[in-house]
Amino acid sequence: MKNKIQSCLAATLLLFSATLSPVYADSAVSERIFFIQQDGRHAMVYTTSRSDYSDYSLWFNEKSGYGPEDYLKNFLYLFPNTGTWASEAKDGSMVLKLPQGDFASLRWVDLADKGRLNVDSDNVYDYQSWDSAADATTAEGHLGLWNSPGDFEQIAWSFVFPENLEPVTYSVNHEGKWVQRHNTITYYGNNVNNLVFSVRYRPASGDAYQDIKSLEGEGVEVEQQPTGIKMTLAETLLFPSGVATISAAGKALLDKLADSLKLQHSLHVVVAGHTDNISISKSLTKRFATNWELSSARAINIIHYLVSRGVAEPRFEAQAFSFMRPIVSNDSEAGRLKNRRIEIMLTEVDKGI
Repeated sequence: MKNKIQSCLAATLLLFSATLSPVYADSAVSERIFFIQQDGRHAMVYTTSRSDYSDYSLWFNEKSGYGPEDYLKNFLYLFPNTGTWASEAKDGSMVLKLPQGDFASLRWVDLADKGRLNVDSDNVYDYQSWDSAADATTAEGHLGLWNSPGDFEQIAWSFVFPENLEPVTYSVNHEGKWVQRHNTITYYGNNVNNLVFSVRYRPASGDAYQDIKSLEGEGVEVEQQPTGIKMTLAETLLFPSGVATISAAGKALLDKLADSLKLQHSLHVVVAGHTDNISISKSLTKRFATNWELSSARAINIIHYLVSRGVAEPRFEAQAFSFMRPIVSNDSEAGRLKNRRIEIMLTEVDKGI
């Protein structure tokens, strides 16, 4: 198009599953905000671009079997909400022309699309916005997030993390300024192009995880999850069958856990009791009418013990699930043994805003 400057917002950074390609604009000024979800793997991405030109054209990679509206199915918001689809695909693309020079959108995206997100054994998330092995360079030699033929006059690119996640490291391949405010990081650039971002983040309980992980052993599993640290304790370690009184071995483990919790003041502790699907024996029904009472008593007794060892009581929450949440089938004794367990979830409560 004559006298038009083509601003191509590369799909590798927009993370649009139906690739959003060129955007025609004059004097490109762009902002992009990634609202990361608690699972660390998805985001809502808010994008704005502004110019003094009369219209924008949004380009999408053509997909077999897609109708025009299919290319917009992951958009939660698009402004303006009117546009004209080109009657024919151009160079394997679908083109939506918007009737003004500015646009804004909100889109649900999968950060792991095309393998751009990797998670290591400690649950540290490594997001790379562009990978030369997976993302094609354009015929013009552009890569990452790019504008053509000129540079981005101004650009701001933000990650907003939920309270259960925190940034670790972040970088971009051009000069600019990074600013971190609370749990948000933002890159500000002027007159830049071909931008490639690298962002690493982790659960906010990452420091505590290494301490709690040291308790792992026979009958104890420790797993770092996006929302916190999950400890799974076998029934045989804590309780005799059908009993809610903590064993000596169980107390020894809980002593170590209490010492860790007293050092990790910001961790909220949820203790959940689980049983198998075998009904309570008649000899025990006077104490525990059903597995609900047994699973509840076990969770509460663990909390009482940890409080007696100096962990502040307001930090705790008790849950009881009886046999309703098995992790394997109850059809065998081995399966029932695995389902009889205590799960302790440790989550950060003082992160974010």
